[in-house]
Amino acid sequence: MTFWLEAALIATMLTDLALLGTGRIARCIRLVCLQGVVMGLMPLLLAGGPLTLHVALLSLAFLAVKAVALPWLLFRSLKKVHVRAWVEPYISYNLSVLAGVCAILFALWLQSRLLLPANALFGVVIPAAFTTIMAGLIMVVTRRKALTQIIGYLVAENGIYLLGAPLAGHDAMWLELSILLDVFVGVFVMGIAIHHINRAFDSIDVDRFAALRD
Repeated sequence: MTFWLEAALIATMLTDLALLGTGRIARCIRLVCLQGVVMGLMPLLLAGGPLTLHVALLSLAFLAVKAVALPWLLFRSLKKVHVRAWVEPYISYNLSVLAGVCAILFALWLQSRLLLPANALFGVVIPAAFTTIMAGLIMVVTRRKALTQIIGYLVAENGIYLLGAPLAGHDAMWLELSILLDVFVGVFVMGIAIHHINRAFDSIDVDRFAALRD
């Protein structure tokens, strides 16, 4: 494992913990942007050989989408819906971070139990990938606002992408592009949903749905 790859994976897990412990939505978006930069560099770090045009273009595409386009859309949505800048979780930030630490321990345990493919890079990325997936799911489940749940969805997508990143140098562009399409579709669909929710209820707190009656 190279120094830069190890640093990138550690940075990914630290970003997961920071997202779980952050109280401001704008800071969460910036952290997702930072994680997007790391995800965009992963094809270069995991290529395992001379840099090819395929890997370089793939890395540029990921940087454009995950580090530029998606954070811009999130900031744009944050300004349009006029919500309070605080995350407002169902559980405390300390419990959220503790859940993230438990996710890291579980991912390390899972790495030691799984039967891995011949490609050694899969074993390298599994702890960071599973930690990121679980951190995203924790955000989806424990955050009150729809916008922060979207951020959790994007974090989980980053983890899923990281699981497939070792294939970047083996003509598996279809895998990464399909994940990018999922992210784009998810953001646009949920962006439209947030717009309609905010217009109808003057709030995007998902717990308000419990008050709906026929």
